[in-house]
Amino acid sequence: MAEVLTTNMKLHERWSIEILAAQERQKQFWKDGSKVLSRFLDDRNDSQNLETSLTGDNPFRLNLYHANVTTLMAMLYGRVPETDVSRRWGDPNDDVARISAEILQRLINISVQEPGSNDADLLRSCLQDYLLPGLGQMRVKYEFEKETVQQRVQSIDPITGMPTIEMVEEEVISDESSPLVYVHWRDFMWGYARTWSTVPWVGFTIYMTKPEAVERFGNDIANQLSYMKKPAGHKDDDSSSVETDDTWYKAELVEIWEKSTRKVYWWAKGISKMLDQRDDPLKLQGFFPCPPPMAANCTTTMFLPKSDFKMAQDLYNQIDVLQTRIGIITKAVKVVGVYDQNSEGVVRMMNEGVENDLIPVDNWAMFADKGGLQGQIDWLPLETIVNALATLEGLRNTQIQLLYQITGMSDILRGQSEQYAGVGQEQLKAKFASIRVQYLQDEFARFASDVMSIRAEIIRKHYEPESIYVQSNAQYLMDDPQAVQEGIAFLKDPNNNLLWKVEIKPESVAMIDYAQLKAERTEYLTAVATFLQSATTMGNVAPEAIPALLEMLKWGLAGFKGGQQIEGVIDRAIKDISEQAKNPPQEQPNPKIQEIQAKAQAEQQKQMQKSQDEMMKMLNQHKAKLMEVAAENKADLSVEQAQAFYNILEHEVKFDFDSQLKDMERRNRREA
Repeated sequence: MAEVLTTNMKLHERWSIEILAAQERQKQFWKDGSKVLSRFLDDRNDSQNLETSLTGDNPFRLNLYHANVTTLMAMLYGRVPETDVSRRWGDPNDDVARISAEILQRLINISVQEPGSNDADLLRSCLQDYLLPGLGQMRVKYEFEKETVQQRVQSIDPITGMPTIEMVEEEVISDESSPLVYVHWRDFMWGYARTWSTVPWVGFTIYMTKPEAVERFGNDIANQLSYMKKPAGHKDDDSSSVETDDTWYKAELVEIWEKSTRKVYWWAKGISKMLDQRDDPLKLQGFFPCPPPMAANCTTTMFLPKSDFKMAQDLYNQIDVLQTRIGIITKAVKVVGVYDQNSEGVVRMMNEGVENDLIPVDNWAMFADKGGLQGQIDWLPLETIVNALATLEGLRNTQIQLLYQITGMSDILRGQSEQYAGVGQEQLKAKFASIRVQYLQDEFARFASDVMSIRAEIIRKHYEPESIYVQSNAQYLMDDPQAVQEGIAFLKDPNNNLLWKVEIKPESVAMIDYAQLKAERTEYLTAVATFLQSATTMGNVAPEAIPALLEMLKWGLAGFKGGQQIEGVIDRAIKDISEQAKNPPQEQPNPKIQEIQAKAQAEQQKQMQKSQDEMMKMLNQHKAKLMEVAAENKADLSVEQAQAFYNILEHEVKFDFDSQLKDMERRNRREA
């Protein structure tokens, strides 16, 4: 026991050093991130964002940073993402993997698109953190609920040897889920590394109330934690040891995932031992419960993000300085001047003058000697001020264009174009202007795909088959029930880790280009229609080639998104056609033709019977004469010989009749 306690204390000392070093490394990043957020929200209390010596206490800001970020947000995340789960190699005959991929896709998408789901908002929050401070992160958890049920257990009575049934209480999993959890950019830390692939550990800052800590760690540890109060609007933490049950008071813990040992630790400041440690709870291939974060401007010197705002902050500040000066000078652009105090007419002209009104002036001669109105009043020279204002506006616009080049926010993305520019020029401008935006789209899609891949792995490794079947609504799949069960078993097989590809494509989260979507679907349907037209012609000539043609269609369909459901229909069609080829159905004859053939056959039989009757009649006549001659002994022919001769003739007549009847039946069958 003492050895375990000593080891625990050494672990706490080691992780205290690690966490302190990580906080020191990320301290400047957190500080810069707070400034960027203040700039985005136009927080005027942050005086470090602008040179107040040039702008005064009330600067005029042209918040282009807010405009640029909101524009990027709208372009990068225009709709709820849809996860595409497909077979990694897309083999057309791998129906078991196809069914399992369809089931896995249903389980992932139902969590994102179901009513009341906050997964879409969590992804949006991560994207905003990526565009502002420069770090967006999320993690995936596995949660389940258990219930006690009565199970019938059959056993053999050792005394009587008779089977007995008894009811036994058992705990079973009643509900399973894999929720996404947003991680704030200040609540995520990691060990020193040059790139993400070499990060040794990650830590998540967690805040727990005392009842939550008691439930998780027990009373002993919960009573040792320090609970801090952080009300909204206050930056300073107020410690308390009285109202620790209040929901405002929470303890700050760190959940650490170490890759080398595949262990999870819980650490808290102020306690001399680790709160808890467990072996790998999720058994994920990459161990970490989070994907590689969206990190801005990282280099191979050290994995540490830096906001995009820092790359262009001088331009943003310079534009604000120019805008402030423009605002100050704009206030000075007004009609104002000085006049001779003794000239009452000038005062009356400004105060009392209306349209088409004349103001009388005393001592006109003296007024004229002083130069008239031009000699009595002198206006503020607006030409100089207006020229200075135009110069400042031109300089500001130049700085804005330079900012667009630095940040990649070109005019073409804001819907502006030159009046006489050709279509090719506009397409070329749009292509090069969207390179940076395309990179951001790909990065966001990569992050969302990695998150859903972790969720998919948790589903495969931890969900019960019954939960998979029910939650995916697999009973309504367009496949045989036996094939569905095989797909679920294939999904749960631990040897099939690399057979699926979980992907969120950039176009599935970006703003919808309906014209492009329509063009793609029209092109696909046109290609399928052309194939079916050619296949129909070949199928009419050679029906046995129809299964091969359907296999070709299925092979082509395997490469298209959303084609998995249709593959099930094609599979059933191929199966039915193959069975029909092995056991062709008996062709049903036409009733009218049958009736005509029956009448013709009956008429033929009637004619043949008539001929046979006539022959038998003639034969009987010959028999009578033959018997008569034999009885009179007029020829060397006995009665026995005459009877035998007659039998031979009768047999030949009947045989000839039967042969004709069979020939007629064969002819009728050929004609049918």
